[in-house]
Amino acid sequence: MIFGVFSHSLSGSVSFFSDLPQKETDVPFILHKIKEEGFAGGFYLNSRFPYQPTDIYFASQDLDITVLLSGTLYNRKELLDKNSIPDDVPDAELVAILFRKEGPDFVRSLNGDFSIALIRHQENQIYLFRDHLGIRPLAWSSDSDRLWFSSDSSGLCRMLQRDVAIEPEYLSGWFRYIDLKTTPCNKVRKLLPGHWLRFDRNGTKTVKYWHPEKILTDRRLSYETMIADLNMLLRDAVSIRSDRRFTAGSHVSSGLDSGVIAALARSAYSHQDNFCGFSLSPESFCADGLDYDERELVRSICALNGINPVFSELGSSDLDRYVLNYHSNQGYFADEKILEQAAALNVNLLFSGWGGDEFISTGSRSIDADLLYGFHWRAFFRRHPLFRTRRLLRTVVKGILYPSLGLTDRSLRASFRDDTRYLAGRYRKNDRNAVSNYFFHTSRRKHHLGMISFYHLPERCEAWYVNGWRKGVEYRYPLLDRRIVEYMLKVPSKLLGRTNDYRPLLRELGKGMLPDEVLTNKSKADPVYREFIGRVFEETGRRFMRDVDVWRRNPDLKFVDFDVLKEDIAGYEEAQNSVDVRRLFRAVVYIRALHEFSLFYHSRDNDKLSPASRTIV
Repeated sequence: MIFGVFSHSLSGSVSFFSDLPQKETDVPFILHKIKEEGFAGGFYLNSRFPYQPTDIYFASQDLDITVLLSGTLYNRKELLDKNSIPDDVPDAELVAILFRKEGPDFVRSLNGDFSIALIRHQENQIYLFRDHLGIRPLAWSSDSDRLWFSSDSSGLCRMLQRDVAIEPEYLSGWFRYIDLKTTPCNKVRKLLPGHWLRFDRNGTKTVKYWHPEKILTDRRLSYETMIADLNMLLRDAVSIRSDRRFTAGSHVSSGLDSGVIAALARSAYSHQDNFCGFSLSPESFCADGLDYDERELVRSICALNGINPVFSELGSSDLDRYVLNYHSNQGYFADEKILEQAAALNVNLLFSGWGGDEFISTGSRSIDADLLYGFHWRAFFRRHPLFRTRRLLRTVVKGILYPSLGLTDRSLRASFRDDTRYLAGRYRKNDRNAVSNYFFHTSRRKHHLGMISFYHLPERCEAWYVNGWRKGVEYRYPLLDRRIVEYMLKVPSKLLGRTNDYRPLLRELGKGMLPDEVLTNKSKADPVYREFIGRVFEETGRRFMRDVDVWRRNPDLKFVDFDVLKEDIAGYEEAQNSVDVRRLFRAVVYIRALHEFSLFYHSRDNDKLSPASRTIV
């Protein structure tokens, strides 16, 4: 966690977070303060991580550089060898050396999860860099003289504009599609993935250094070469993220993404006697009439790969605590329980299959559009035979025609309407660009690029980073290795249309690592988890709903239609069948969480907050 304020005017007053008490929460943080000419800030170390201060901070008067680095450079050996740099040089110093040699363009050669602040004192300049996919967060704000930055955008907003109302778009993001780059205050912006920023006497300049849209489709690529290349890249992406200084575990579900990553990570950590696979599903929860039990597939994956399955222990009392911690978990309540369980088992590194759906394991319907428009009709009709007329028409109309015209089908419109049921007036409108980037793809390439520009990949990574960092658990996402992303942009869709399998590549790549019942499973749904989390939310929401009138008086919650909310609560109490109980209590829990976040955000005395709600930045 890095933060600071830089002034290009030597006479400027430079201070940072001076109004916040430096009292710690119940986790082992160490604050390292840095005070240099024109700069004040520092970084926090969590003692559960194996990092040393030199991994994060480097300063040299001879080089005229100060570096603050959050993250890891996975291709450091390649960089060290190429530049004849000793192996024992820490990442922060390596960044300084590369910058002095190549200038800001050095960032193009990095493969890692990182956010970097780099100061050149004699030039009165500060640079900010963010990794290609936005795994590590970095937010900033500036005026004519100073630039502030932090790994925690909410903390930076709170420091700069605590007394200003929170942006309603930011708060309403759990109920509608919004611009996910939005922060709690309009003064703070997120540095976009694949960008660097320079601030000096001439103002602020932002440069895009990664251009995935310029990658061309390789139409000479064969299926066999593609499989071999991706197999190598996948295994290497896990290998370079496997640091033996950590005790590792992995997320595990019935999905191909998490299953393959868990299997490869377990192999990389074969020296660990106990490698845990964490599932969102509860171990002992019973529900009748469900289609299938994902836990059986999780146990099957774990048994094949020597992984110890750890099922969720989330309960209603946990949810009571987690709503107080929204500033840290950003509403990912189930994941907070996983983090607590991981920390209790001394796990401080979690592998995740996040990002697979968007790239290597894509099941995008726009593959069909590529086949049809590219005149690969044999492959198209092999996937959608003429004798299956209804399915063929549905694919053409909903999967190809509607996205081309920017139209939504009836079920999607109903979903939008239901999701925004408890929003007032103009706040029911979804962000058009977000909807377009997520749904209106006329080619698989546009699907991939839309997933990058939509910002939902870094948004979730940011939330998991902040909460994981506070708990002492770091996430790593091999499927978001930039080499895999770039390779998938080269792959022609005709190679993915050879079969009608959903997620064809990982089904091929997962052979030998995943059981047959997982490889042939066509669903990503987890009915056990859905039923379980619905009951937990209902149990918790019943206690929360009596406070609706208190929330109504909170001006930050002006986007909520409390009349409709109270109407549905009354309908629930009267056992009216027309009330969607699952949607109602999801709304109740999240509105309560947003209310608590609002109280925390505007509070000036951390000591009056519960330990779970205190900030450290």
